[in-house]
Amino acid sequence: MSQFLGAAPLSVEVSSFRAPFDATDADLIIHTSDDAKFAVHKIFLAVASPLLKRFLLSGSSSPCPPFEGLVLKCDGDHAIIKLEEDAQTTERVLQYCYPFSNPVFSNLNDVQAVLEMMRKFGMKGLMNRVKGSLVQQAFLDDQPLRVFAIAYRYGLEDEARIAAKYTVRQPFFTPYVEELEHIPASVYHRLLQYHRKCSVAACSLTADFSWFPGFASRWVWFQCDDCVHHPLSWPLSDGKIYEVNAWFIEFMERARNALRERPCSKVVTDPFLIAECLEAASGCLTCRPAAFLDLSVFIGEHFTSEIERAIDTVELDIPF
Repeated sequence: MSQFLGAAPLSVEVSSFRAPFDATDADLIIHTSDDAKFAVHKIFLAVASPLLKRFLLSGSSSPCPPFEGLVLKCDGDHAIIKLEEDAQTTERVLQYCYPFSNPVFSNLNDVQAVLEMMRKFGMKGLMNRVKGSLVQQAFLDDQPLRVFAIAYRYGLEDEARIAAKYTVRQPFFTPYVEELEHIPASVYHRLLQYHRKCSVAACSLTADFSWFPGFASRWVWFQCDDCVHHPLSWPLSDGKIYEVNAWFIEFMERARNALRERPCSKVVTDPFLIAECLEAASGCLTCRPAAFLDLSVFIGEHFTSEIERAIDTVELDIPF
């Protein structure tokens, strides 16, 4: 390995180096911005980064793109480089360079720092291994806009599309995130358009009942004649027109308002939304015993899945 890289093995004491990057046969020492040191093998970095390979093997200490701030020098029989990145980011990138298990990330800042370092050094292959960490469920649930912006910035199209679907689970206007500074305004505008189109698609389900299953007429809000009916009648998939209890239409109107702001199936399962509906139904002796079960079946087995199908038909019109 040393012959291939043109450098002799490291012969100095390495007890101060951070394990597991403390090999006695290392031919490269990395110093980070926070004064950590790693004893590594050039070959692993060269395989991961063609750009870094040329820089390391050239022996040049002159900074040039993309290596401004990177200092290379020789100290005896091994090379030394000084990085702008900190120890934590460097160590995680090195873990990807070596045949180790991928590091675990607990926050998006760390994922982004690793992606940025890999981008800087042209480690495109390794970036594809990081993308799974970017779309962790916790990140998608809590910070989908940040995930989207990071994915778009680093050209991770599949991950950006996944994150875009999660952004509609949040209100149309969400708090500012600094990652937006790194994507074009036109991309963010198209993301907002996508949110609006998803809202239109989801809300349309609350005003047209033709998608209801064939047995829908057996649900209590179509069967009960004791409740106040809505002034309008509604056609179902069986081709017939039915009167509908007012409390169910009120539920659908509340659902529409919620879907307009956050077009996702989760909003219609909100216990408060359902409780208001059941409270109105409980005033009817006919509806009271059946309303909870019928509404649970309607929401859990039909409404939520239909919302997701409607959203899936909306195209994310963003160039990558």
